[in-house]
Amino acid sequence: MYNKTSKRKYVVIDKFRFFVFLFSLIVLSIYIILIFSSNTKAYSSIYDEKYIEVEVKYGDTLWDIAKKHMPDDYDIRKMVYELREFNNMKDVNIYPGDVIKIPNRYN
Repeated sequence: MYNKTSKRKYVVIDKFRFFVFLFSLIVLSIYIILIFSSNTKAYSSIYDEKYIEVEVKYGDTLWDIAKKHMPDDYDIRKMVYELREFNNMKDVNIYPGDVIKIPNRYN
């Protein structure tokens, strides 16, 4: 009769194949983790994004700076958002003396 409390015992017949399997499994797991944890942006010196720097003067707003440097037929709200992202800004508050970086793709 089958005893429900007994555990199955597995015996490794070929230890070399078993360790190769474990090693392959670990390497594959690490590779998958690295792929999904890496940054989604691709960086290359060929495509290094250049920018111009604009010094904020008294009375300037991020909206005005974006409007001045944005291409034709471009949404000003999107431009302000992209400038905030590019400059790692938490909000749109800027002060005289601050330097705003504008990517060359807009110039």
